[in-house]
Amino acid sequence: MNVIIHIDEIFLKGSNQPLFYRQLKNNLEKLLPGVRVGRVEGGMWLENIQETQLQQLSLIPGFANYAPAVKINSSVEDIKKGVDGLCQNLANIKTFRISAERSFKNFPLSSGEIAKQIGEYARVKYNWQVDLHNPNLNIHISVGKNEACIFGNTQNCAGGLPTGTAGKVLALLSGGIDSPVAAYKIMCRGGEVNLIHFQNQTQVTEAVSEKIFDLAKVLSNYQPEIKLFMVSFEGIQKQIIMHVPAPYRMITTRRIFNKIADKVARQNNFLALVSGDSLGQVASQTLENMAVIAEASNLLKLTPLIGTNKKDIIDLARKIGTLDISNRPYEDCCSLFVAKHPETKTRLNDVLKYEKLIDNSIVDKAEIISYSYAQRNSF
Repeated sequence: MNVIIHIDEIFLKGSNQPLFYRQLKNNLEKLLPGVRVGRVEGGMWLENIQETQLQQLSLIPGFANYAPAVKINSSVEDIKKGVDGLCQNLANIKTFRISAERSFKNFPLSSGEIAKQIGEYARVKYNWQVDLHNPNLNIHISVGKNEACIFGNTQNCAGGLPTGTAGKVLALLSGGIDSPVAAYKIMCRGGEVNLIHFQNQTQVTEAVSEKIFDLAKVLSNYQPEIKLFMVSFEGIQKQIIMHVPAPYRMITTRRIFNKIADKVARQNNFLALVSGDSLGQVASQTLENMAVIAEASNLLKLTPLIGTNKKDIIDLARKIGTLDISNRPYEDCCSLFVAKHPETKTRLNDVLKYEKLIDNSIVDKAEIISYSYAQRNSF
């Protein structure tokens, strides 16, 4: 199958468009093995794509939509053959329209004449009715000097910018629903996302590790390469339980997460930290608590879900394939420190008082294991 894809925000990039096109082409070739990718006017042309790859294609960041398409010689008779090739296996079509354009102005027919002639041909051959406003099928015909491209209804895609065009970031990955969605949202803004997970040492099992690896694998369907940093949290857990009162343990824990993530990010030249925070969703996500947590690192903090409704987060998690994995049982580090009555308006001075009792060397001594995922089943 051949597919045409149309760009989204790349058109805003002026003279820098070639850079973004190259990155999108590189991403598509690495993420969709066996697919050949080339440029066409207004988008890109994909050859040899399989139906099983279309769902993944629709979620790769950087373009607005795709549609199955055919290329033929730019003559009226060849265009008719191209329409037949596109339409012969379509079912449940009762109404249609033709949307024609020509970049080659010396073509003997105007855009309107192309639409009229090909429309009459399709109406008679397929016994469809013309509907210019709400058709079942919109047949697009784009005529160039030597060839014409024909495609049908378009499928909306992820949009945004190609992953890898906005710099590298480090996303804090929990075992929950929100953080994988936040990572994906940053991919759609061009960020090259890497992941860090803090492992609850009281819950370390093969199933727990597999859950985190599986989340990273799903996300790697949309970005050619992902690094995952796994951090052992055992020593930190003990320190926090010993020295920090229950209402402040969650905030203290997340501050230490940020300190360690800051260290990893700077060592790897990552430019920002990403979290799955959504304002007011849980006790640690009040404005006061998020401010105290963010103070632990000077790096830029990105919170792409900050104003997002939980239902919308769940819907996107389902769409990108992380929801079922996130719903597997797993008590992460944050869950361990949830108090019966957590502090919701933490003051920085109060937290710093308790942090002084903790051995600060645990940040530098934290055991960190990194994994790289570039092709399926690499973890």
